[in-house]
Amino acid sequence: MQRWRHGLVGLAVLAAAAPFMAPEVLAFPYQQDFGADRVWSTAPIPETRMAAILADANARTRLSPLARDDEGRRIFLTDGGWRWRVLALRAHYAFALTRAFREDLIVNRSDVPTDTVHNGLGDGRTRAIAGVIAHEKCHGMERRRFGLWVDLTKPTWLREGYCDYVAQESTLTDAEVTALKKSDPNHPALPYYEGRMKVTAILNSNGGNVDRLFAEAR
Repeated sequence: MQRWRHGLVGLAVLAAAAPFMAPEVLAFPYQQDFGADRVWSTAPIPETRMAAILADANARTRLSPLARDDEGRRIFLTDGGWRWRVLALRAHYAFALTRAFREDLIVNRSDVPTDTVHNGLGDGRTRAIAGVIAHEKCHGMERRRFGLWVDLTKPTWLREGYCDYVAQESTLTDAEVTALKKSDPNHPALPYYEGRMKVTAILNSNGGNVDRLFAEAR
């Protein structure tokens, strides 16, 4: 009886963990390969448009010295519904996220024809899918180069700022930043913008040395 109980507990744990190890178990109805990237989606995937988006994202990541080729990933485009809520857990407000080890890339409510991702804050802000994919691929590049512990040992402004630097975009405009600093100084998008500005300044001053950037950041 004890053995059966332990077995059932083990099965329950595996069932609960399965979506995080293999998001495709959540029955994404569409799937297609694009070079080194494999895309799952809750909506039909316009092949030409998706290929162009990934080409754009990969062109951005290739500019980083941390990149290896096109940084192929398993990419899951959601509609912001139950699949996103299951996979995002408490990060439901984000545009996207990646899971360490497998580096699966999970994207919030996406619209491929318009190259748009919506966040979960309800503030109407969007980002380009290409930029979001480049940003999230960069997190995997950081972990590979500097170790999994980089997420714990290095400040948010550095990790997120460098990924926005690689993505070549931020969620906020200069005007929005000025307004938010007055109205909502704790807005979650501010560290990304400020980090990108800081990273840009440091790399401009140190000759673009990313290893030195991470080594010296506190």
